[in-house]
Amino acid sequence: MIRTWLGVSVVAWLATTSTALADTPGLSTIYLNRCTGGCTINGTVATDDATTHQSTIPCAGTVMQQAGGFSCSGNSAGTYMMGEYVNLQGQTGAAADAEWKAVMQCVKEVYSPYNVNVTDVKPTAGVQYTEGILAGLPSDLGLGSSSSGGVAPARMTGDCTPHPNVMVYGFANATFYLNADRVNTLCYVISQETAHSFGLDHEYSFVDGTSSCRSPMTYRQDCGGQHFFRDLAANCGETANRACHCGGLQNSHQHLIMALGAGTPITRAPTAKILSPAANATVQAAATVQLTAGAQRGVARVDLYLNGHNWASAKAAAWTLEGQPDPSPYSITFPSTVPDGVIDIVAKAYDDIGIEGDSATITVTKGAACATASTCLAGQKCEAGKCFWDPPVGVLGAACTYNEYCTSGICQDSDVGQYCSQACVVGSTDGCPATFDCVATSETGGVCLPQSSGGGGCCSVEDGRRHAPWAPISLGVVGLGLVLRRRRVRSKTQA
Repeated sequence: MIRTWLGVSVVAWLATTSTALADTPGLSTIYLNRCTGGCTINGTVATDDATTHQSTIPCAGTVMQQAGGFSCSGNSAGTYMMGEYVNLQGQTGAAADAEWKAVMQCVKEVYSPYNVNVTDVKPTAGVQYTEGILAGLPSDLGLGSSSSGGVAPARMTGDCTPHPNVMVYGFANATFYLNADRVNTLCYVISQETAHSFGLDHEYSFVDGTSSCRSPMTYRQDCGGQHFFRDLAANCGETANRACHCGGLQNSHQHLIMALGAGTPITRAPTAKILSPAANATVQAAATVQLTAGAQRGVARVDLYLNGHNWASAKAAAWTLEGQPDPSPYSITFPSTVPDGVIDIVAKAYDDIGIEGDSATITVTKGAACATASTCLAGQKCEAGKCFWDPPVGVLGAACTYNEYCTSGICQDSDVGQYCSQACVVGSTDGCPATFDCVATSETGGVCLPQSSGGGGCCSVEDGRRHAPWAPISLGVVGLGLVLRRRRVRSKTQA
């Protein structure tokens, strides 16, 4: 009999389930076991059961390493003994407690956005759980190589749903972990292995073209630091992009929200600090704001707010083998269309799951203070010498005439009118709300437009006279088809 597993030397799966699975028994607890005194594993060819330590991973036959995992030809029945967790200095027991505590804290931080309890205390009898054994060597299970990082049970192709009561392994005593970043390495490997049981695939690159090296679901080692499940659409793969196990793209953060429910992140929020210009300075037309920003998860972007409106953004600082520098320097220049007047500057830093950190406000003057709205831009007011827009109120589908009216900042100009839209990633299963499609405006990017179903349209009619805000599009199916084919949808440019 030939059986396969996923290993680091490993592999995970994608998440395209359509209903929340947070109430499934066994998905609410991750038990990390350091195997104090050793762990007895009962080898079997049929059943993975954490409560009885039955596992399909052990191999008494011939082990063959392959891309993304291992296979075993032979019987695994029997009893196997996993060695106790050993720290970087080769110590066990109390001497290894400090390192173990650091690993536990890291895994808790990684899983904190999700409704799951990470513990190293074995759940009581009768309670199902996902068990991550973080101890021993591959050879303890008959797997041979001492360099492998971890392993998890493989799945049938297309099986992307979470499986409760699974046992996975991170071989903490292997040479794979003999590096200066050992705690983060242990953390991301056992996070990856446990995430396999929740339905995630390996990730090779994000669709924005950046490396997946900052995700637990990766083999890549071109950057370091703490790894987190990212709210980014990813291409799957081990050493190159490949199709995800269940098709499409993978967003590991959104999948775990779906599988486990939402939790409360305990990671440190982003911070931002403006270095220049100085408070009360007079600035020129192309003023440049110098600032620093950092976050435990890493900064995904920094936005420049002028008088309460987002005028410009800076992309994330590069990731290095030590992670993303915290803080990192950023430089953002005023767009040429910023009107003269008194200006309150705020820098807002965001991590990849949208947690925000704001700088202190710095007030400067560009040119002369405004006296009336006639010197301001479309839709702006002038008060206290400041040109500003009211806070945006336009939700997805609302009619609009300028970007700043919309909460998304996108007033979409289509063949059938102007409506508030939002950006999306083409091919992502979670890019737009229900009843909206992601319409391409580039190779991977797009905007959300309402779904069209034949001649019926997508929008409800309240009575014979009034239509929902998107009704003009639902009545213009032919026109929408032209939009899709010609990619004529576009955002209104800044006034």
